[in-house]
Amino acid sequence: MSASLDPSPPFCPDKGYGRVMEAKYSSALIIEDDADWDVALKRQLTNFANKTRALSNAGRNESLWTTSDTPTHSPYGDDWDLLWLGNCATPPAPPEIQPFPGEGEQAHYVFPARGGMSCLYGYAITSKSAKTLMGWLLDLDEPTDFAISQYCEHFRCVAVWPQLIGEHKPMGPRRKDSSIKEGDDGSFREKGETSRIVHSAILDMLEKLGHKGRWEG
Repeated sequence: MSASLDPSPPFCPDKGYGRVMEAKYSSALIIEDDADWDVALKRQLTNFANKTRALSNAGRNESLWTTSDTPTHSPYGDDWDLLWLGNCATPPAPPEIQPFPGEGEQAHYVFPARGGMSCLYGYAITSKSAKTLMGWLLDLDEPTDFAISQYCEHFRCVAVWPQLIGEHKPMGPRRKDSSIKEGDDGSFREKGETSRIVHSAILDMLEKLGHKGRWEG
C-alpha cells in the first residue's frame, strides 16, 4: 500500500479514485479521519496478508483457500479488487473463513466479502478497481458503503472481522460522534473508546502524552 493521498480537501470518492488512477498507484489505503487501529497493526496486517494472499491467488473455480507458491507483487496477493479492513457489520459467515490470532483472546476471521457490509473506516483499492468503482458509484444513488457492498457482490473483495481499522469516539459530548445525526441530548462520553480494538493506538498515544483520558466538563 504505497499511496499517500493529500488529505485536503476532504476525500470525495470519485475525485479520490481519480487521483489514484492519475498517479498510477498500484494500491491505495483510504481511511476516515476518525479511524483508529491497534498498536499491533503491523503484525495484524502481516497475518491478514498471509490469509488474503492464499485467497486472492486461488483460482475462481478452485478451492478459495488453495495456497500458491507463485511469487506476487503485493504481500496481499495480486488478484483482489478491494480489501475491507474497517467495517461495522458482520455478514453471514461463509464457509471459506480463515482465522488468525489477534490481541489477547481476540481472533480475526478473513473471508470473501460478498455484500451485507457497511461502514468504510478503512479499505484498500487498486488502480484498476478505482476505475471500476468510479463507474459503479455513478450508477447508484445511495450511501457509498452500501454501494461498495453491492460492488463486492460482483468483484473480488476480502474482509476481516473484527475489523483491523475502527472508528474512534473521543471523550466529550456524544453529539460530536456524527455530522449526519441531528439533535443533542446533552450526554457525554467520559472516556474515549474504539470498539473491537484491543489496544487503541489513539488512546496509547494520549496516555504517553500525559492526557488524563477522561471527560472533566
